[in-house]
Amino acid sequence: MANVQQGFGNSPADAYYSIPPVTRYFATACLALTTLVNFKLISPYLIYLSWSHIFKLQVWRLVSPFFFLGGFSFRFLIQLVWLVTYGRTLESSTFQFSTPDFVYMFIFGMGCMLAASLTPFFKFPFLASPLIFMLIYVWSRNFPTASVSIMGLVSVEAFYVPFAFLGISLISGNDWLSDVLGILAGHLYYTLKVLLPAQGRQSLLETPQFVKNLVFASGIGTVNPREINPTNPGQAGFRAFRGRGQRLAG
Repeated sequence: MANVQQGFGNSPADAYYSIPPVTRYFATACLALTTLVNFKLISPYLIYLSWSHIFKLQVWRLVSPFFFLGGFSFRFLIQLVWLVTYGRTLESSTFQFSTPDFVYMFIFGMGCMLAASLTPFFKFPFLASPLIFMLIYVWSRNFPTASVSIMGLVSVEAFYVPFAFLGISLISGNDWLSDVLGILAGHLYYTLKVLLPAQGRQSLLETPQFVKNLVFASGIGTVNPREINPTNPGQAGFRAFRGRGQRLAG
């Protein structure tokens, strides 16, 4: 597998491109769509989750709810920070050599939340917040003993961070039920992807080949040579953490 390490300066551009690609693109999409809506360049009524509109072929509503973080507020800012912080760590460590698996984690979470929206309990018009909370949950399971400072007041082990954040949402009057949805989706993902195989059971959550092919074709992330189509060896000319156009050696 190929990887690349680069040094980055202190400019905003360097900081931006130091974020691994999937996390960077997700955060950029969230920032862009949220800004467009808050400046009234796009109506939120055009992007919220509505199954009746989806059945009328407004299929972008299957995706757009996952990139809107609400009005400009402290919660908007903190969720963006969470996304970059925990997404960066997961993508550059746990998923360092398996970018398609990281992408599929998001796809799986989005599918779970769309399915949950059909129930009477999780009818949210926008789903970026629970998707970010799912990311936090998966991070907490991969780094359970890491120490995290909560608002500079108390330190807790990462394993308990999702529940600490859920408690803060309850106390502050935020939409805690969306946090619960993120925890449930994250727990289902981690159980199927990690816990069951660790018990010797068959993995029930393998990344589909088409997702691997799409990620490989996009030129981001890292390559596992065993997953490259042997009939198309040109796919090996791949880029790792694409941002400044540095190509990897063969």
